[in-house]
Amino acid sequence: MTQAVIFSDAHVGAVDAQGVKRVLAFLSTTCPAAERLYILGDLFDFWFGPKQARLEPYSTVLAAIDSLARTGTQVAFFHGNRDFYVDAKLAQAHGFRLVPDYAVETICGRRVLLCHGDMLCTNDASYHRVRAILRHPLTRAVLTRLPSTVALRLARAFRRHSAMTVSSKSQWVLGIDEGTLGRYFAKGADIIVCGHTHKEQLLSMDTPEGRRDLYTLGDFGLTGSYLECDAGNFIFRSAPPQT
Repeated sequence: MTQAVIFSDAHVGAVDAQGVKRVLAFLSTTCPAAERLYILGDLFDFWFGPKQARLEPYSTVLAAIDSLARTGTQVAFFHGNRDFYVDAKLAQAHGFRLVPDYAVETICGRRVLLCHGDMLCTNDASYHRVRAILRHPLTRAVLTRLPSTVALRLARAFRRHSAMTVSSKSQWVLGIDEGTLGRYFAKGADIIVCGHTHKEQLLSMDTPEGRRDLYTLGDFGLTGSYLECDAGNFIFRSAPPQT
């Protein structure tokens, strides 16, 4: 049995029907063979509260996670920059562990820090100001109580604005800051795995603690990128498209 499977950025709600089918096929075929599944954020393109769990395709994806958890796979869901209103009640109802920020876990004998990745992109000051506002308890209380139709319109408008803003920023602003990365390695991790950048790559760096590795995941919703961890190896793989 595979020790762990890790993916991020499926963006259910923005990808087309084939993208959603890829997510569902992955959850039902690849993931049951893993002891642990880590979903590193942005499983959903947006999440405005519990009412969304009754809508498609979100309800079907949540049901697939629930079914996977019932087979014995341990599922951990990390907040992304688009689905950070997923709460403990939803986690309990669908059998997954919720991780709001980051976690350091032992995988294949290595200490691995897992997170969505936006917290490592500290050069993007304007994003982090918006991030703090949207995650404030008062903002959460207001937005998660909006009628579904209003919340959907707001989420889509914010998505369009975000896409335009990102297109105007440099790669230095959008990328992972090396100094911030070093501070997270100092938390006791040999490896950091994250999403957010949508770039599948392995980077190694020298730290005061020795050589350390950073795995950044590709956009699962478009490419099927995921990381498989087994027998001491961390290998990038791709879930096949579904028709």
